[in-house]
Amino acid sequence: MSGLPTQHAVPALVLAYFAYYGVLGIFIPYLGLFLDGRGLSSYDIGVLLALVTATRIVGPSLWAAVAERQGRPLLIMRLGAVLALLGWLSSFFDQGFWLLLLGFSIFSFFWTAILPQLEVTTFHFLNDNTSRYSRIRSSGSVGYIVLVLIGGVLLQSLGTESLPYGAAILMLLLIGSLFLLPELTPPTESSSARKGFGRLLSQPVFLCFMGAAFILQMSFAPFYGFFTLYARDLGYSGVATGLFISLAVLAEIVAFFWMGALLKQRSYRLVLSCCYGLTMLRWLMLAYLAHSPLWLAVSMLMHAGSFAIAHSCAMHFVQHYFPKALRSRGQALYAGLIFGGGGAVGAYAAGILWQDGVGSTQTFVIAAATAGVAMLFALCLPAQVHAAASERTAN
Repeated sequence: MSGLPTQHAVPALVLAYFAYYGVLGIFIPYLGLFLDGRGLSSYDIGVLLALVTATRIVGPSLWAAVAERQGRPLLIMRLGAVLALLGWLSSFFDQGFWLLLLGFSIFSFFWTAILPQLEVTTFHFLNDNTSRYSRIRSSGSVGYIVLVLIGGVLLQSLGTESLPYGAAILMLLLIGSLFLLPELTPPTESSSARKGFGRLLSQPVFLCFMGAAFILQMSFAPFYGFFTLYARDLGYSGVATGLFISLAVLAEIVAFFWMGALLKQRSYRLVLSCCYGLTMLRWLMLAYLAHSPLWLAVSMLMHAGSFAIAHSCAMHFVQHYFPKALRSRGQALYAGLIFGGGGAVGAYAAGILWQDGVGSTQTFVIAAATAGVAMLFALCLPAQVHAAASERTAN
C-alpha cells in the first residue's frame, strides 16, 4: 500500500466513522423514546428491536460474500448506505407498528453492509496497525457523543418526531464520505483459504471467544433499548440523559485513543475478563444506584472498559486469528452473530422483562448475571492472541 492512497483515505475514514456512529448516536439512545412516543408498548418495542437486530445475523456475512465475489467492497458500502436511507424514510410516517417494522428491517439489513467492510478497509489502509485503527475509530465515538448531545436538546425542544430528520442528515453525510474513499483491491482468496475458514470456526478458542462476546452483547440490550426510558422514569430530563450518555462516550474516546498501548504486552485474557467483570458491576449499579446522579455518572464512565476496550480486543482478535484473505468474512461473522444474534436475543428478552418499567431493576440484575457468565467464558481464553494463531497453523 503506497503512502498516497493511505494519506487520502484517512480523512474520509474519519468522516465515515463519525457519520456512521453519529446515526447510532441518535438511533440507539433515543429510539425507545421515539417508539414510546408513537404509542408502542415495551413488549412491542422489544419485539421491534429484536426483529430489526435479527437482520444483522445474516446481513453482514451475505454482504461480505457479495463484496468478495464482486471484488468491490466500496460499492457494497455505498449501496448499503443509500438503501438504508430509503428504508429509514418509513420513520417519517406515523402509520403504526407494521410500517416501522418493515422500514426498520430494510434499514437494518442494508446498514449491515457498511461496518464490516469499513473495518476491513480501514485495517487495509493502515497495514493492520491496531493503534492507528483505535484512533481513527475514536472519531466514531466523537460522532456518537456529538449526536447524543444534539439529540437530547432536539428531543427536549422539538419532541421525539425530530429523530428521523437528524438521522437522515447523518446518513447523507455517511454516503458522501464513502464516495470520498479511494478504491482498493481486496486480497485474493485461494481455494485452500476458503476450505480453511470452516476449520477456523470449529477451533475451541474461537468458539469460546464468540460465546463470551455473544453473551456479553445480550447483557447490553436493556441499556441500549430502554435506558432513556429508565432515566426519564427516574426523573432525569432529556438533556441530562444526553449528558450522561455523552459522559460514557467521552470515556470510550479516551479508551480507544490509548487502547494500543493498553493491550501491548498484557494478557489478552486478563484485559477482556476485566472488561466483562466491569460490565457486570455496571449493570448492578444501574439496577440499584441509578437514582443518584453521582453513581449513574460512575456507571457511565465504566463504558470505557465494557465497550471500548472490549471492542478493540475483539477487533484485535479477529485481525490476528483470521488470515488476510478471510478477515472480511471473519469481521462479518463476528458482526452478524454478536451484534445481530446476541443483540436480538437480548432485546427480545429485555422487552419481556421490562414490563413498561415495572421490571427495570430485575432486568438489569439479570443483565449483570449474564455479563458474569461472559466473564467466565473470557477467563478460558488464551493469554495472547498469537496462541490462537499457533493453534490455527498446527491444524
